[in-house]
Amino acid sequence: MKFVHVATRTRDLEGAVRFYEQLGLRETRRRELTKGQATLVFLEPEEANFAIELVYNWGKDDAYPGGERFGHFAFEVEDIDEILPAIERLGGRVTRPPYLLEGDGPRLAFIEDPDGNAIELIQRHVT
Repeated sequence: MKFVHVATRTRDLEGAVRFYEQLGLRETRRRELTKGQATLVFLEPEEANFAIELVYNWGKDDAYPGGERFGHFAFEVEDIDEILPAIERLGGRVTRPPYLLEGDGPRLAFIEDPDGNAIELIQRHVT
């Protein structure tokens, strides 16, 4: 398993990008989600050992309350289907069963840990 990113929502995407660039991170990818009506921007340090995902939900220009601002932790896993039963046995909960992002991958699932923290599981190599 590999820790991939942490996500947070922003109402000023370009301002947030400039802020994190000032800290030494650089934009490595950007994706427009037409179905989800959001723009995702990933920023990474030079070492590329983690990323911050900035999420801008289109039309959401008001400040987010603290509980809505934090998105989730993300882990890349080899096989989502293999790990989900163990997650549930250990007190976790599947909140969104496996699906392909925007229909063309990668394969994702969302779970909650026993304390309710959101976690995204990413399976990049779909068989």
